Amino acid sequence: MILRACFALLLLIAAGCSPLHTSPHDERHQWELTIHEVQTNLDDLRHDINCFQTEMQILDGRIKYFENALASLKQQDLEKQQNRIEQLSLQIQAFEKKWGAAEKRNDVAGKELEGLTKYAAETTTALSQFKGRIEELEQELFSQSKKMGTLAKSLKTNDVGAYKVCAGDSLEKIAKMHSTTVEKIKKLNQLENDKIVVGQELKIPQ
Repeated sequence: MILRACFALLLLIAAGCSPLHTSPHDERHQWELTIHEVQTNLDDLRHDINCFQTEMQILDGRIKYFENALASLKQQDLEKQQNRIEQLSLQIQAFEKKWGAAEKRNDVAGKELEGLTKYAAETTTALSQFKGRIEELEQELFSQSKKMGTLAKSLKTNDVGAYKVCAGDSLEKIAKMHSTTVEKIKKLNQLENDKIVVGQELKIPQ
């Protein structure tokens, strides 16, 4: 879109320098058409920039939403697992008490101990499985957090655009085109004054 605007401006200059003999009315009409095309291209460029900024805001909102959702899910899952572990611990304690009581009752100790041993083994296995699941969830959450951090970093690096200076450009004009200020452009490009040259590459804050 910038190239189209520059090309239209070059056509405008070329039309003014053309050696062909045309009437003043034709020249004025050609100038008006070229200026209108440049203005249209600039309006399209401003529209594209506004759309891009809107999309960035939407994407930022989605990232924050997923971060909050991920944190909420992590907290809920950890609380569920902790409650389950506490329940299992209480069950194990209760079974251990029963086991101790069963040892005192020699008449039924054999059968009770066999049943309690089997149940305790199953409970220990379930507890180990829950602990393993918690470790897997923590690793998965760490991986997701790392991905979110990488995405956020990638979005940050896209906060600066580029612009190639065309004939007739000024810092004030470029700042208005990109909805920013002259001071921000000068600071970003380390410019000591407002002087710029055709073909110069400028960093533009978004």
